[in-house]
Amino acid sequence: MASDEHGQLSTLTGARQTMLSWAMVVECWDDVPEVFRKSYRMVATEGRSSTPPYTVYAPPMEGPSLEIIGHIPTPKLLCELSDTIYVWERAGDQVTMIAYPLKDISDLEVGEIHLYSWITLGGVTEDGIAHTSTVEYNLATARHFAPFVNKIRPAPRHVDEREEREERHKLDYLGFWSLKFRNYALASLVGGDKIVRTLWQPEISKPVLKVGGRVFYRTTLSLARAAILTDRELIIIQDDERSRKSRGVRYGGKWQYIALSHIRGVSLPDDAGDLARLFLTLAPGDRQMEIIFSASRKEQLAQLQEELEKLIG
Repeated sequence: MASDEHGQLSTLTGARQTMLSWAMVVECWDDVPEVFRKSYRMVATEGRSSTPPYTVYAPPMEGPSLEIIGHIPTPKLLCELSDTIYVWERAGDQVTMIAYPLKDISDLEVGEIHLYSWITLGGVTEDGIAHTSTVEYNLATARHFAPFVNKIRPAPRHVDEREEREERHKLDYLGFWSLKFRNYALASLVGGDKIVRTLWQPEISKPVLKVGGRVFYRTTLSLARAAILTDRELIIIQDDERSRKSRGVRYGGKWQYIALSHIRGVSLPDDAGDLARLFLTLAPGDRQMEIIFSASRKEQLAQLQEELEKLIG
């Protein structure tokens, strides 16, 4: 009996320790971790309001997620104020702060693998430097980061219910290939999106060890992904190489959202080999983004490029 009680106590203690590593909303000025307070209050002056602007603290994660990512995330603080997203990071005894004006954030990545989740901002900082920042957190606290995602992505548009249903039906064919990707694709829409073109790509692998006509080992060239071009965004949904397969399916994935207003150029080189690569030039900052599909999808990728060029002018 004593052993059972000790086990329950250990379980509760472990759960409590895990919860202490969860991201939290900073609801009062004293909730700002001491290491960040001086720099934070230079941006969000305490005298402006009785409560701080919307701010989330992401402490270092603990538990099984560390086995997936292979490192201990540094503590970060994320805040939105005056149409700017601020990211503070503590590395050792040093605290750095990077500010991204919302108008200069060109792309956003959101990902999840089991309980490990992250959000990556890409764009140009207040200092005019092209940069990316990643904040990692437990999936249980993903709701805290939704306001930042909503600030960066287009606002939902009110459309007729029938029209919305027709647009969403354009993604039904994905269910034939992958119910996971169909559901992810539907969840990626913000409402009122006009779907211009979609492209599905299953995982691409190549045999590297054959014996007597049987394949014993394959190498992955590109993971499964889907591209969804709407009238406001290019959305790329893909598996993550850190997620192991279970019954032929990888758990979780990542979503990349690129605003069409931030795409300066697009090119599709005549690559030889198994893969076709679509290159995007993002503005401001001229950062390059590469989207990989099978060479067998080259024609469809060229059609996606054509539609994309029409939309960006």
